[in-house]
Amino acid sequence: MTVTAQRGTSEPLNPTETVLHLHRAANAVRQHVEQVVLRPRQLTWTGFVVLRTVWANRRMETRHVAEQAGISKATLTGVVDTLSGRGLVRRDAHPADGRLVVLQLTRKGQRLVRELLPESQTAEAFALSYLEPAQLAIVTTALRGLIDHLERAR
Repeated sequence: MTVTAQRGTSEPLNPTETVLHLHRAANAVRQHVEQVVLRPRQLTWTGFVVLRTVWANRRMETRHVAEQAGISKATLTGVVDTLSGRGLVRRDAHPADGRLVVLQLTRKGQRLVRELLPESQTAEAFALSYLEPAQLAIVTTALRGLIDHLERAR
């Protein structure tokens, strides 16, 4: 199926090319934040996402952290091993089901996230400063719709 471009042009849009650009743009933003904010603190993007996810929820089961971070449980295990080794996060047994593990940030982890959030937001804002506010609103709305569409299709 060929999709035609908006605004009266007859140039066909290629969904594969759009997905490629979407992927490259997301990676470029990620790499920028990693270089400017995370690498100086020996932190990966995935480690930061895990810290931020747990911080926002205070305590969280590992399966939910993995789901929200968009990573496998096996990947999460390695990331948590690293973060735990640095004293940033701790594992606790679930209060109602000892088979489950709950993650919680240590005070050191909480301090680090509070330091990193404003810096990461500044780096993200710089990365997106290429877009005019109206363009940013359109992109944000389109991406939210795309996510909703694909989540409904699961």
